[in-house]
Amino acid sequence: MSDRRQRRVAEEIQRRASVFIRDELKDPRIGFLTVTGADINGDLTQAVIYVSVLGDEKQQQDTMAALRGAKGLIKRDIGDWLSIRTVPDIAFKYDESIERGTRVLKLLEGLEAEEQA
Repeated sequence: MSDRRQRRVAEEIQRRASVFIRDELKDPRIGFLTVTGADINGDLTQAVIYVSVLGDEKQQQDTMAALRGAKGLIKRDIGDWLSIRTVPDIAFKYDESIERGTRVLKLLEGLEAEEQA
């Protein structure tokens, strides 16, 4: 399997999952989330979708539980959207990179404020 095809399929999975979750999934447990990326293995059978959730830990856990519960719906939609022979099994992982970046920015702002004082 070429790396280029693997990247293209992962990008399409990310794009379609994001659109489906935003427009079609009507679960009240799902908070404000962003699909930050997707990875797929070489034989296109397993995909990991990375999501970042804005909110406290309870909201994050509720959102991740709702996504895991809707995994079948999301997989079916991705399968309808992509024209590949087998639809990869999907899993969701919480992506802390945005949260970590926000924390670093706050620390830098605090240092800057101390420096100015």
